[in-house]
Amino acid sequence: MRKRDTAWHVLHRSAIRRVLTVLLVVLAPVVAALITLDLMPVLGGRTALPFLAAIVIVAWFGGPVAGVAATALAVLIDGIALMPPYGEPSVASRIHLVMLAGTGLLVDGIAILRARAERRARDAWRHSQEVLERADIAARRLEALQQLAIDLADAATVDRILEVLLLRASVALRSDRCAIGILDDAAPGGGREVISLDGYAGDKPPRRPRGTRAPLEATLVDVARNGRPLFDEGRSAWDSTPGRAMAGVPLNLPAGPGVLAFTWNETHSLPPDRQAFIGALARAGSAALERHRMFSAEISALRRAEAATGHLNILADAGEKLGTTLDYESLVQRLPGLGVPQLGDIGVLDLEENRTVRRVVASADPELVEVAAILEAHPSAINRVGKGAEQLQAGRAMTFRLDDEVIAGLDRSPEVKAALRRLAPAWLLLLPLLIQGATSGVMAYVRRADQPFDAAEVAVGEELGRRAGRALENARLHRQVEGLAELERRRAAELSAVLGAVEEGFLLADSSGRIRASNAAAERLLGGPVSSLDELCAGLINAAGHRPKALPSQPEELRLRNRPNAWVEFTSHAVAPSPTIGSPSVVIACRDVTAFRRGQALREAFLGLLSHELRTPVTTIYAAAAVLTRRGRDLDPAVADEVLRDIAGEADRLYRLIEDLMVLARFDEGLEIGAQPVLLQHLIPAAVNQEAIRWPGVSFDCRVDPELHTVGGDETAIAQVLRNLLSNAAKYSPLGGRVSVVVQEDPDGVAVVVRDEGPGIDPSEAERIFDPFYRSPSTARLASGAGIGLYVSRRLVDAMGGRIAASSVEGGGGEFRFVLPVYETDEGG
Repeated sequence: MRKRDTAWHVLHRSAIRRVLTVLLVVLAPVVAALITLDLMPVLGGRTALPFLAAIVIVAWFGGPVAGVAATALAVLIDGIALMPPYGEPSVASRIHLVMLAGTGLLVDGIAILRARAERRARDAWRHSQEVLERADIAARRLEALQQLAIDLADAATVDRILEVLLLRASVALRSDRCAIGILDDAAPGGGREVISLDGYAGDKPPRRPRGTRAPLEATLVDVARNGRPLFDEGRSAWDSTPGRAMAGVPLNLPAGPGVLAFTWNETHSLPPDRQAFIGALARAGSAALERHRMFSAEISALRRAEAATGHLNILADAGEKLGTTLDYESLVQRLPGLGVPQLGDIGVLDLEENRTVRRVVASADPELVEVAAILEAHPSAINRVGKGAEQLQAGRAMTFRLDDEVIAGLDRSPEVKAALRRLAPAWLLLLPLLIQGATSGVMAYVRRADQPFDAAEVAVGEELGRRAGRALENARLHRQVEGLAELERRRAAELSAVLGAVEEGFLLADSSGRIRASNAAAERLLGGPVSSLDELCAGLINAAGHRPKALPSQPEELRLRNRPNAWVEFTSHAVAPSPTIGSPSVVIACRDVTAFRRGQALREAFLGLLSHELRTPVTTIYAAAAVLTRRGRDLDPAVADEVLRDIAGEADRLYRLIEDLMVLARFDEGLEIGAQPVLLQHLIPAAVNQEAIRWPGVSFDCRVDPELHTVGGDETAIAQVLRNLLSNAAKYSPLGGRVSVVVQEDPDGVAVVVRDEGPGIDPSEAERIFDPFYRSPSTARLASGAGIGLYVSRRLVDAMGGRIAASSVEGGGGEFRFVLPVYETDEGG
């Protein structure tokens, strides 16, 4: 009705305009004629002016056709009624009429040009309006798409995305109805249904009943299945009602192919740009659904990754805690805390020990301390739920919800039941602990949240159970091994104590000749540890002076290569193989016989001393005394004096020898010499002068630094050392030779140097001449002696904290040098 009314008004206005144009064509020339008659005197012969004005007015307002009609009528009226002579126009009149007609036609041509210009202007304006309208429509559509994109970006669920799509699309298209359908053949009943709609469901229903589900129209099923859009401007495939427009475009839904449909109650124009806009709306919705799917997939992947990372962290933490200790008790205390709180709020460990159940409970939540204490105080309350015991004994994990029915089935204390009800809703995961292939314990995780354990958590729990079982098994084995090791350590300590207490050395060598063990006595005797029998034999010298090929099975005395003066007795004993000792080994016993051999040498030397050194002066004294006491015979005084001098000399020699022997005896008893202040500048010259009397054939020279420090020692011991050194120097000096004594400062104290002009000292014997009873083969024939004076001198100097050494002098002669430390009080001053 509205469109018909509009057309009638247009036609009505057109008819009125035509009538008015006709009236203007008729009235304008008539009015011009009347004006011309009234103004004839004024116009004179210019009667065409009013008519020209009338033509212009008609052509301007009526158009070129009306202008031509008005021109013809004006020429007719002017030629018939107004131009003289009336009825018979002259040539001038005719020319006048022709000019009037030509001018009118010219005006009409101008009107035609004006009409065309106005038409082109109207067309241009109409075109610009159409362009502006299309631009406005495009802007509104773009704005609608932008707003739709913003709203879709804020939508967090699929339902919200569909709701926003329906709302924004229906508003943008001004549709009366819109719906979204899905084609899911896997769903029950084929899944061909409308999952969301917006608009009227009847003549007067409530506005926008969103969420209503209805069967999907067959034509829309084809759109969803084939992916080809449907645009119908005159009928509706939605409800098959003629006279209504409908549009359907494919839509990608997460559950399967879908369709976005719009319906208008009347015929509706659906040009290509509008179809493209509808397709853009569908693509925006599909993109939003795809983004949501990808985002949901990414979130799910991230959650799975986080869960996997958390599970790996649980296993890594368990590996660290289980791998850092083999102590059984420490491990038992750690096991319940593995996986807490990731797998559960409470961790429970039940172990079968000595036919009883031992329980340890751990919790990371302070609120559950009381519950954990109750569970720990009542073992076996959780692990015997339903068929749990059978499944656990079979080595399989199990999980279930601790609801009232399960808790009521527990045949244990009411305290446990009350504690478990405080956790409701709670889930329980039970894991068997396999030790040596049998279930010897159970690990349990109690979760307060109403969230069942998924397959990944169960798998992680089973891996924890396997690792915990292996750790417990290793800990038990380690405890057993530690017990055996402790027993062996005690036995080894006892054996080591026995071997350490034995003065003899023992070494144990395996079948390959490698030394596996040795006691401290053997290492002290050999100068350090030995790695093999070859190394041991390489450090030995037999009686023939060669390296022994093997160690003797019978006692044999061998020398040490690094200590030629040391003798060791070796004996080897083979250990027979046994079931526990697969290959034979050798026990080597060794003991130091150096002292024994030295004692033998000392005894032999002492016997030689008694037979020679002591007998000679005693015999001389005895014979001289016999001569002096013989009766009835007078001796020449010179002979008597010589006999007395022999007695005195041998007596002095005997005294010095006995004095050295007394010092040797004191050494055996433990010689101790006190450190008293001694002034060598007073002691040394007196001792030198006294010794010079005994050796008249040798000259003595003594030089003493007057600014000497006071030394610490014993005057008697120092005098005895000096006498021994002077006697030794004089004894080996040639007749008329000279012995010099120099006393001077030394970095370590005060040095006393005794030099002679004798044969000198072989560098290889510089140390051996201080050994007891040793006499150099090269000088033994030059002078007699017992070989104990230098030995006694070294022992005395060492006892006073000093040092003594011997060397040869360049150009000939020997030098003995001993240094005594500065007295501490004097040094401090």
